[in-house]
Amino acid sequence: MAGLTKEQRAQREAAQKNAVVEQNVEQIQEPQKTQIELVVMVTDYQMFPGAPTIANVHPDEVDNWKALGWKTQE
Repeated sequence: MAGLTKEQRAQREAAQKNAVVEQNVEQIQEPQKTQIELVVMVTDYQMFPGAPTIANVHPDEVDNWKALGWKTQE
């Protein structure tokens, strides 16, 4: 390796490993920042016995659920 001493090689390898670890930590933490807040919706009508009457809905889907008779919980 280009005339490096063992100590210099060890330092270089340690620096590379630390950089990889830091990059992995950033990638893991990134999705937590973009967490979407779901909308709680309720209905009085059960499609079948035992069907749920409450749901956590993605904000983009609220209009579709409202078309089926669901309401946002207040």
